[in-house]
Amino acid sequence: MELFYYRGTKPNFGDDLNELVWPAILSSGVFEIDDLVIVGIGSILSEEWIGKFEGSGKTVVILGAGTSYDLPPKAVSKWLVKAVRGPLTAKVIGMPEAAITDGAILLAAKPGLLPDRSDGGDVVFMPHHRSIRSARWEHIADRAGMRFVSPQQPVDDVLQAFAGAKLVVTEAMHGAIVADTMRIPWVPVMISPAFDEFKWRDWTSSMEVPLRPATISAGHGTDEWVYARMQTILSRHGIVPERTLNEAIAQDALVEYLKKRFDPSLKRALLQCRPSRARRVFAKLLFPARRLAESRAIADLKKVAVGPTFLSDPKVFAAKLQAMKEAVAEVEDLVRNARVDSGKRIASK
Repeated sequence: MELFYYRGTKPNFGDDLNELVWPAILSSGVFEIDDLVIVGIGSILSEEWIGKFEGSGKTVVILGAGTSYDLPPKAVSKWLVKAVRGPLTAKVIGMPEAAITDGAILLAAKPGLLPDRSDGGDVVFMPHHRSIRSARWEHIADRAGMRFVSPQQPVDDVLQAFAGAKLVVTEAMHGAIVADTMRIPWVPVMISPAFDEFKWRDWTSSMEVPLRPATISAGHGTDEWVYARMQTILSRHGIVPERTLNEAIAQDALVEYLKKRFDPSLKRALLQCRPSRARRVFAKLLFPARRLAESRAIADLKKVAVGPTFLSDPKVFAAKLQAMKEAVAEVEDLVRNARVDSGKRIASK
């Protein structure tokens, strides 16, 4: 079996959860099937990432993934869609019945996957990996009375940090998903204007929680300049980072949003928002300005720590976890009941 998820050049918490969850949740029999592809946790239900499986002759199963960064794969209707991250993904692929929640909820499905909660009272702060630029986030978090946790740390280290937390403040969506799964209150924040509203609202809607991200200053003058440029570009394209979508939006409007938000020319323009070398050198010389930028971020984090927090209702959480377990059971039944040939392939009926 091929477990498909995004593998970047650097670690990333949400993606790396796949290697913890699926070997513990799926039986060895599933892993022995050569022509089976499980599309797991992540925003990978797109033509860019899994369109390659069309015509491969493999049985493709979608299990908790979501759409973003591109349009859905053209062949999705030919695959076994057992569960997707939320109602926006389900709507954009035309399968509303597949909306369950993110596959990372399965961390709660088996004892031992999550560390025991401690009596600690940490407030954990996790930015998105793309917001780790020039700002001294560890220093800023410490000054705000928080514990900085990078999404590029090993999964076990992140989970241990969460186990001692009373609150998780996060720009990384899987920081919120795992906090919710561990039943820790969380707060979504937005540092970069490239905040992905589609995937966030997809998941929060699945858990019946509102999406109200708090804005955190960039923490460094150079990054403030970069984000201001990005915001200008997004505004020209009609994108307001956290207020463009709603759960009632029609399927065709969602498709148009994805086309516009992740248009290759827009993505290139955002990636090109980099400061010149001269600007970076100049920023280093302006120590007072750096202190001011950091003080703004510190003040923002302190405000968030005493503001509204979020956590899905226990009954909603239990229902979503049970639905995801049932989706996994359907995959196990598929393998158990299929005619499997001597080459460990699911034979055609």
